[in-house]
Amino acid sequence: MPESHTTCRFTEGNITLPDHYQDRTVNVFTLPGKNTPAFNISRDSMNDDETLSAYIDRQLTLMQKHLKGWKQTERVSVVLGNNLLQGECVHASYLRDGKRVFQQQAVFNTSENHILVFTMSRVEKIRDMDSQCFQALLGSFRFNT
Repeated sequence: MPESHTTCRFTEGNITLPDHYQDRTVNVFTLPGKNTPAFNISRDSMNDDETLSAYIDRQLTLMQKHLKGWKQTERVSVVLGNNLLQGECVHASYLRDGKRVFQQQAVFNTSENHILVFTMSRVEKIRDMDSQCFQALLGSFRFNT
């Protein structure tokens, strides 16, 4: 069986991972200041033969179980990049330290059950300008070549 090393790229550079390692990194992007949304990009894997919708259902069940005050308000279709991938976006909130955190999570299956999750969160209700910024972020996505 041939070796299959994976190159992991990140802001500062790249590394070659040992065989069979999976990228589970989380990128966090913040703007200094008060009342600004934070953006996260995280990675996961779907179970074999699991659809994206079933994966999201499973994750939502876990969030409802483990996040205090979990409230889902919307679940809609979403596009990544210039129509590169179709996914789903979940709008929800939960309690952290007694304060409500609002978020939108856009979930995509990039290939072979590799999941990419884009999250925008804010400690106040998400404004239209925040949602527009999140949509612009999703629209700017391009695969590495």
